[in-house]
Amino acid sequence: MNILQFGKTSKEVAERISREVPRSIQLDMLIDTYPEGVRRGHDFMLGSLRGERGQSLRINIDINSPWFLSGKDFESGDGVGGICKVLKEGRGWSLTEIVEHFSTYLPKDFAPQPENIVKLNDPKNFEVRNTTATNGFAQPEQKRQIGPNTPFEQEYDYTDEHGQVLVTVRKYFDRNESGEIVRDSAGKPKKQFRQFMNGRQGVPEPRPLYNIPNILGSNKVIWVEGEKCADALTDLGYAATCTIGGAGMLSENTAEKFDFSPLRNKEVILWPDNDDAGKKLARIVEAQAKASGAKSTLMLHIPSTKPEKWDAADAIDEEFDINRFLQTHESKVKKPISLIDESLLIDKYFIGSAPEQKFLIGDTIPLGVPVVFAAAGDSGKGMMTLDLSMKVASGASMERSFGGLVAEHGDVILITAEDDKDEMHRRIARLDPQKYREHYDHKLRILPLPNLGGVFPIMQKFDNSYMMGEEFSRIYDQMLEMENLKLIVIDPLASFVHADVNADPAAGAAFMGLLAQIATESGATVIVNHHMAKIRDNDPVTTPEQARNLIRGTSAIVDGVRSAFAVWSVDEGIGRQRCRDLQIEYTRNGVFDGAVVKSNGPANREIRHFIRNPNTGLLEDRSIDIQALILSQTQRDRLAHLVDLVRMRENEGRALTHEGKNDGVFVVVNESEPNEPCIIALKQAGAKTTVKKLVTTAMEQGMIRKYALTTSGEEKWLGTMDGPLSRGEYERQTGRDNV
Repeated sequence: MNILQFGKTSKEVAERISREVPRSIQLDMLIDTYPEGVRRGHDFMLGSLRGERGQSLRINIDINSPWFLSGKDFESGDGVGGICKVLKEGRGWSLTEIVEHFSTYLPKDFAPQPENIVKLNDPKNFEVRNTTATNGFAQPEQKRQIGPNTPFEQEYDYTDEHGQVLVTVRKYFDRNESGEIVRDSAGKPKKQFRQFMNGRQGVPEPRPLYNIPNILGSNKVIWVEGEKCADALTDLGYAATCTIGGAGMLSENTAEKFDFSPLRNKEVILWPDNDDAGKKLARIVEAQAKASGAKSTLMLHIPSTKPEKWDAADAIDEEFDINRFLQTHESKVKKPISLIDESLLIDKYFIGSAPEQKFLIGDTIPLGVPVVFAAAGDSGKGMMTLDLSMKVASGASMERSFGGLVAEHGDVILITAEDDKDEMHRRIARLDPQKYREHYDHKLRILPLPNLGGVFPIMQKFDNSYMMGEEFSRIYDQMLEMENLKLIVIDPLASFVHADVNADPAAGAAFMGLLAQIATESGATVIVNHHMAKIRDNDPVTTPEQARNLIRGTSAIVDGVRSAFAVWSVDEGIGRQRCRDLQIEYTRNGVFDGAVVKSNGPANREIRHFIRNPNTGLLEDRSIDIQALILSQTQRDRLAHLVDLVRMRENEGRALTHEGKNDGVFVVVNESEPNEPCIIALKQAGAKTTVKKLVTTAMEQGMIRKYALTTSGEEKWLGTMDGPLSRGEYERQTGRDNV
């Protein structure tokens, strides 16, 4: 096609394109053309129009400016003037190709009359632009020109619900002078697409979804990026669709031009191509599907082992287990509630034994839930969560943190927005001077964001709704592939939310809901460090309830999590007395109390006493030491009797429980065994409540603990720290059976 046959100069054509094509579309094309470019305010900076990194070339991207897409290379002196210049230099497009690409936005008199289009496979029918280097720089890869007579590789019909063709999409492969297909870095053919209506290029308004008759007849629809993938899934019996033109046509600014209404009341599964552009496009489709009334949406997370640009067609080619892939994700989707569903009845829904409540820290912080850890500034939140992270990853038993024993071990991810690599290294060295971290049983990954490109939002606002941030989404995909992830630490909360969660209840609820999703899908406890209001000198905190009320954004944040733990400073007089009792030097900002201040399940809500270690800076739980100082000699004797009893019964295969009619430590001695000395001693200790408290004290001091048997997942059997129960050698014996 010769553009000049319409009586226009090349300059006039370029000016007209710049005028007629929406500036938002031009801006998207600029950014897609130069992925190495950097946005700084109203400037887009790169090294040259060849796409090199740098800042010598600056292009104005203010869509309201009369100098939009104009600029200058301050090294070469070359100027930039409009989108045509960008596409010619950056993509190697001819003016004809540019006109054809933007034909949707151009008046009818701007394009030539249609000519017959033929489908041939003879390489001689391909026009190829000569890209020989003339200036010492590598030119863009050879790219075929597409004209009215250019043969196409494949065509796809977009129809309405009755099968009437609305628009046809043709796919073209780029070929070199020998007719060979040009491939990208991933080995996939480079391709172009053109849309045709009634024999000429164009798209209908609104722009339809692909495969409408099929998706209207299905409750579940899989969205993919291209027609090839949609057809491949359709052949396997799935209802699949895509959006016309892919990322080249669909953006946040053009989404209103598309008709997503066929997705109303559908369960929509989004399968993006494995690259940043694919994930960005999928998130736009997800938002539009929700706005159109989709019953649910589900974003598939591509396995990290898959290559760049991997898609549904690739999955089918390699015989990937698609059913299992979908089922794994669908099991985590929130399904719509139906009150007529009889499976929700109590006798059908709640059957069998109740699941055991698992804890990351015994009786303190549950496993697999979002947790807020709140404290005033400079109290040592970051140090405490770093210490916990190291203990969870170490695999070592009998480690204490946050007032309890670390009960679960596995992989850990800690993301910090405030501390750089050097500061984290110094803290780790203070906590682990012996370098035990070099031999941890599990993996601990620490992300100091100041060294990794800066902070990114975990949650951001999109079209009056809140969504997972793009950068975090990439990391989250990898989290879900970790089979033994136990803990995720986010420090601090305020750095990762682009919204006022303290003042805006909707933002706070959305963020807490997102954390709950992360915890549920990953199976890990998600701890976010958060701030407390400053304690007034004349109004000290003495109860967990008071501490809870000081957490910023309480209504939105604390109420939105399963558990919250707080640490607060104590009155100076109390702090000095504790240090005197422990025979250590008192330091300001060194004595704290802490407790579980919110829990949706059973938890130890007793106030713990923390004192800062002067060598490490870590707040250490000294509750046991402080309690031991006030125990009477009688109490110590009772504890000794208790431990003897627990050891004796454990070694005999008749372990005791904390509670229970037949095996509890407080039961009346059986007449057939009247001379059991430890039982008698405990009977003399006092009432049932007293003995139960004695057991609790012994567990807190690390003298005994609870164990589970192979026949019961419940941890209720009392044993010593080094006895048969601890070694997994125990089998409780009765007079008749093995249990």
